[in-house]
Amino acid sequence: MRIRSLAYAGLSTRELPSWETFGADVLGLPGHWAGDGRLLLRMDERAYRFDIRHGDAEGLSWLGWEVASAADLAALEHDLAAAGVTVTRASAAECADRRVAGMAWLVDPSGLRHELCYGQEADFRPLRLTRPLSGYRTGEHGMGHAVIGVRNYAETLAFLVDTLGFAVSDTFKGFIAFLHCNPRHHSIALVETDEPGLRHIMLETATLDDVGSTFDAAFDRRIVTRTLGRHSNDRAVSFYLETPSGWEIEYGWDGMDVDTAGWSTRQLAGPTSLWGHHHVTGTEIKTS
Repeated sequence: MRIRSLAYAGLSTRELPSWETFGADVLGLPGHWAGDGRLLLRMDERAYRFDIRHGDAEGLSWLGWEVASAADLAALEHDLAAAGVTVTRASAAECADRRVAGMAWLVDPSGLRHELCYGQEADFRPLRLTRPLSGYRTGEHGMGHAVIGVRNYAETLAFLVDTLGFAVSDTFKGFIAFLHCNPRHHSIALVETDEPGLRHIMLETATLDDVGSTFDAAFDRRIVTRTLGRHSNDRAVSFYLETPSGWEIEYGWDGMDVDTAGWSTRQLAGPTSLWGHHHVTGTEIKTS
């Protein structure tokens, strides 16, 4: 598999100042304003993981997927072109904008832009998070996972698997698929829906205490959307909170790894959570 991890996410919002406050005060992510007015949020040594820009709509603009080298990017471009996929090589200016050494991009059947890149800028001096946190689980696992709602589920799933090379970890009742490209149980998931778009991005912490302290920060601001729970497939203990853009962050710990060489796809029959993850509406918790 040439795609190694989820490197970054590009977001559009009308709420840039709110995102800076949310990133720092809730997620503990230091922000940097680029010269063109966009907000870059850091999680680790990478120059950024979230690239947030002003736009007329709230949502996901692109996902950045890391490959190992220029040779791997060229080989992936060749494979995609041979499969009849339109791939555009990024200009030097576009690479500088994304802070990568090289990049190409394509659009999947649902209309989402995927950027294939290598050599993302990194600063290995100690990173000071803006809240007392142990840090985030990234490295070979990438920044986390993204869950995307799509109308053309079967077509998009086939594209991600057969063309981009993701492997299916689990499926759920024929309308959700969880896909991996490294030991993280899933780096992207698809949900069939009549309301397409970004559902959530998951961030994984180093300790359970990090989850607890962030739950308190979100609870104080009344932005918790689903209570603490443990998922049945990836075993992550997590809760959900609302971002300034309206979609959710899943904030969790202890997600399982998969054996990328020997994993067998599973079909889930039970609920997606072993316990918890009850929906919160205003001051009420819904248990169904």
